[in-house]
Amino acid sequence: MSTKTEDAREAVASYITDMLALEEHIEQALSGQIEDLDDQPAVVQELRTIHAMCESHITSLQAMAEQREGGGQGISKVIKKAASSALGIGAAGVDMLRSEKLPKNLRDDYTALQLACIGYVMLHTTAAALDDEPVAQLAQRHLEGHARCSMTVHSMIPAAVMAFLQDEGHTVRSERLPEINRVVARVWQSENSRA
Repeated sequence: MSTKTEDAREAVASYITDMLALEEHIEQALSGQIEDLDDQPAVVQELRTIHAMCESHITSLQAMAEQREGGGQGISKVIKKAASSALGIGAAGVDMLRSEKLPKNLRDDYTALQLACIGYVMLHTTAAALDDEPVAQLAQRHLEGHARCSMTVHSMIPAAVMAFLQDEGHTVRSERLPEINRVVARVWQSENSRA
């Protein structure tokens, strides 16, 4: 195997390890939130869907690593090390998140999902540029899943903020929620049309 080919494989492997660590972190944070939201069944259902997606992504990334290890490409040891370090980061994140209120948790979930989106853009770009089609396709599928879930969380935040304000004793004009949602949607559509 040439040094150039080995360097390309290492570049792709580096992004795979990053994404596995991030997926592990998101999955663990969601697990903690789901356990703590027994009074929010609709939110819990959405978070379970996102959690299941992250578990599926972890499985896919680990399978890719094992397949490449079997083919002599040697990345699974690096991935296992990244995953084990992510477990510690994730556990700390879950403990921190448990003291937060729902709107802030959803904000953090959205941020993590967006980080995963851009990470998969980078993995897809790297794999496509280095002619690694299996990884490019995997990254595209995972990017699509995270983009969908980001929009789900994005749409839940205004209602969660209103509910939190009500719980805190504020007089809230809940009839304005549809208007707020329209404004937010219009801003995103406007920005997307400029891109």
